[in-house]
Amino acid sequence: MKRNYLLDQYRGFTLVSMVLFHFFYDLNLYWPLDWYAGTLFNRIWQLSIAMSFFIISGITSNFLSPERNIKRGIKTSLLGLLISLVTYFFAPDLLIVFGVLNGLGLAMVLGGLVQDHLKFNPLLAGGFLVLFTLTYTIPRGSFLGQALDPALYASNLFVLGFPGPSFYSTDYFPLVPWFFIYLFGLLVGQDLIKKDFYGHQGAPTPLAKIGQHSLAIYLTHQLVLYLLVTGLFKLLG
Repeated sequence: MKRNYLLDQYRGFTLVSMVLFHFFYDLNLYWPLDWYAGTLFNRIWQLSIAMSFFIISGITSNFLSPERNIKRGIKTSLLGLLISLVTYFFAPDLLIVFGVLNGLGLAMVLGGLVQDHLKFNPLLAGGFLVLFTLTYTIPRGSFLGQALDPALYASNLFVLGFPGPSFYSTDYFPLVPWFFIYLFGLLVGQDLIKKDFYGHQGAPTPLAKIGQHSLAIYLTHQLVLYLLVTGLFKLLG
């Protein structure tokens, strides 16, 4: 199958959006941005990036066998663990525990276990999207606007989405709700295959080329941005 540049462009657009989001995050550390920090716009922007990564991962899982998806998930999880160790030792204020790579990695592993048993159905796909929406606030202690029993979080099951009171992470993507949006992407990918979406390759635009290097950009961009912004403000005094 030829490479689908349309999917690469979507991934590339998401990467550009992520880099800009983190640039303003670092900039806000030194120069407060009222339009960015703590605003609804900030939360929607961040959510759109994260959802796109999980949807794209779910879609592309259809290109691989269950075994390869499980192996890909384990490798991705190990990279996520490496990021956790790096932040723990060198940037504890930016500590990442079960960040996006761990969330994606676990979703890939579990997705590999179920992908042969899931077949596209618009109601099922919509159901996963609804589940994602309904459970989105569970890691923050509420469901449908109601506070949940603190006992659910006492065991600090942060991988599942029930972090304890002392849990801290600047990047956190637990099984609930993020596995649901991954499964949504997995089913959407099956539907796209049926509709011969992958027969329309698009063009190898600069955005598509960016999308082909997603992992390398993700692993390096924040370090580059942080050093760039920090160095700039030190020079300016």
